[in-house]
Amino acid sequence: MGQHDACAREVQRLLRAKGADIDVDGNFGPQTQRRVTAFQVLAGLKPNGVVGDATKKALYEQPVRMSVWPPEKVRGRIREVFPEEPDRAVVIADCQSFLDPLHILPNTNGSRNWGVFQISDIRLRDLGGTPRQALDPEWNIRAAKRLWDQHRDFRHWPHCDRVFTPSPESSDTAR
Repeated sequence: MGQHDACAREVQRLLRAKGADIDVDGNFGPQTQRRVTAFQVLAGLKPNGVVGDATKKALYEQPVRMSVWPPEKVRGRIREVFPEEPDRAVVIADCQSFLDPLHILPNTNGSRNWGVFQISDIRLRDLGGTPRQALDPEWNIRAAKRLWDQHRDFRHWPHCDRVFTPSPESSDTAR
């Protein structure tokens, strides 16, 4: 993290060649670290965000594809899976991950949040899932719906739920 050189540029170039949405600017910042971590998960490596020997070898040799659903497809699928509150669900996912299925957020305690709805390691275990599954947008969206179904609300995403402002039309239909 923080490296800015030809090595970082090569890692970015290799990730992009595998389908990752990433700038090739030679700056190993948060976006590069998230993409490296996603690659590691998809390649069956320990996801630590560090490009060590095993990750380097896999970047050159493994046929991993990192292409994902575009935001429009993610948005549409969320609306289908959350018919009760489609607008709110989309806002929460957008706030959580920018609708990026490979979004990974490390936490200060060493755990991570995964995918479109940023499902935490703890919730992932509770749902019987793996990081690889959590990076699959279909699995992630359906898992988020399972969490929503527990209480029929978005309590698992309190910070993002606060940013939702219902439109006047949705307020009228709720009456």
